[in-house]
This record gives sequence, structure tokens and C-alpha cells, in this order.
Amino acid sequence: MDREELANKLFEEFDTNRDGVLSHGEFKGLVECLFGRYGHKTSDEIFAEFDKNHDNRISKDELIELLIEHQL
Repeated sequence: MDREELANKLFEEFDTNRDGVLSHGEFKGLVECLFGRYGHKTSDEIFAEFDKNHDNRISKDELIELLIEHQL
């Protein structure tokens, strides 16, 4: 599975309101799933770093960049 497919599957799972972006709360759930308890503490920092346009949402493109950066 490539990163784009992974991003699509993660979006399907964590975009609970189906608006095409991950809210801060949805993103926290994703980070906790990927990184466990450690993720809870760092999700705010990761969110701020990858919310490139500062719209308080993570787009699919921003998520793909995050996956590449963290080699997931």
C-alpha cells in the first residue's frame, strides 16, 4: 500500500463527519491510533506543524506530507 492509499484509508476511518478534512479532534484520534499514548502528548505539536495553511484542519495532502515526513 502506498502513502496515498494509506492516507485515503486513514481519512475514511477518522473523518467522522465526512467533510473531507480532519478537525483537530479527529486528528488527535488518528495520532493516538498511530502512536499510542505517546501520540496524545504530541498530537497538538504535530497538528500545528502540518496544518500548513493554519485553517485548523488537516487536508489529505497535508496528511500525505505528514506520512512521508514521519516515514509511516
